[in-house]
Amino acid sequence: MTDPSRPATGYPVNSGQHLNGYPPPATMYPPPPPANPGYYYPPNRRNSRLRRIMAALIVVTVIFFVIFFICWLVIRPHRPQFHVTALSVSNFNISASSQRLTGRWNARFQIYNPNKKLKLSYDDIVCWIFYRSEILSETRIPPFKQDTKNVTSVDASFSALDAYVDGAANEIDSDMRRGAVGFNLRLIADVGFKIKGVRARRRVLRVWCDNVAVSFSGNGGSGNLTGGARECQVLA
Repeated sequence: MTDPSRPATGYPVNSGQHLNGYPPPATMYPPPPPANPGYYYPPNRRNSRLRRIMAALIVVTVIFFVIFFICWLVIRPHRPQFHVTALSVSNFNISASSQRLTGRWNARFQIYNPNKKLKLSYDDIVCWIFYRSEILSETRIPPFKQDTKNVTSVDASFSALDAYVDGAANEIDSDMRRGAVGFNLRLIADVGFKIKGVRARRRVLRVWCDNVAVSFSGNGGSGNLTGGARECQVLA
């Protein structure tokens, strides 16, 4: 028999029931916070707008270069080809003692446009004749246009009257005694490339024609190109 006056020594069997109207004491601590709590930042509209603008600029730039590359593949621009086909000298006189030179030169350039779709227009054409690095005379050539796959001949005339040539007279006289003098021709032109009437681009062409040899006759006053046509180097 259990003594009703003996105090209870155990826990209530039903832990879900309140004792004397009070809830049972808490036996667990609250859960710890997460190790890496996440923080919420509101979106920055200005940064989002800048990113969209930058992405659009990159896309437009890529499209532009793709179109440019395709056009370049279709058009295939090529520089014109220059040859000196004739060079004559008349009334040529050189004085080694006074370093003076007199003479007239007539040069002919043959120019070929190798492009299939690009027409060329030549403007501001300036031409010089040299002996080595010494300028003997300068002239200008009238502007002209050139169709596709076209060959054009252009003439240039030079003259020098009692011109002073510092240090070159002795060498020219020596070359003449050997029978031939090598002249250098330089040409610079502002060239426009056009396709179907639309101007595509402009370039400054530099043409170097080196050591164009002229053989002189016995009297030494006149001479003509020797050795055939000379190909020129074209730089753009």
